Amino acid sequence: MTFYEKYKQLQNEAFLEELLTDIVYSTMCLENQEVVKSKVNEIVLSTIKEQQLKGHQFLANQTHQ
Repeated sequence: MTFYEKYKQLQNEAFLEELLTDIVYSTMCLENQEVVKSKVNEIVLSTIKEQQLKGHQFLANQTHQ
């Protein structure tokens, strides 16, 4: 069983976007930086979109079937 077969949710872009948002938001809270979670989500989504426009894959390790 491969890594992506075992953890299928890691191939789901929406799941990863939410995970990144949660991680960034939590880290900022731990550093006592007041921020609205929806704003963090906007920043995460715009950063992902920007990287995709530059030709970088969001799911770089995903195997194509």
